Amino acid sequence: MPFRTFILGNYEIRVGKSATLNDELLKLSHKEDIWLHARGVPGSHVIIQMNRSNDFPPTNIIEKAAEITAFYSKAKGSSLVPVIFTKRKYVRKGKGLPPGAVFVDKEDVILVKPTEPIELN
Repeated sequence: MPFRTFILGNYEIRVGKSATLNDELLKLSHKEDIWLHARGVPGSHVIIQMNRSNDFPPTNIIEKAAEITAFYSKAKGSSLVPVIFTKRKYVRKGKGLPPGAVFVDKEDVILVKPTEPIELN
């Protein structure tokens, strides 16, 4: 499996394993999925699959996914990490950007403690 996969409630969470796989994860995600990334540091792209729903997941799902995102970043040793999240439709790959680099047009930020998840795969 090219991504780490976790289940939070009724939501599947996918985590990129490298910059190249982060790009692949972005391509495979739907515009209504939720995209997360640790702010200002290298790390995995994380997707909460929304099954084409326009809704936003509950706050506790965003928080847990953000904790996973923080854990799979260079800031995982920090006590608190800012994690940005937005709908996938607001994240785009620009021409000439290196693997894993993206532009984010609209974002929210949550401050979380990096937490190691229980990996299912």
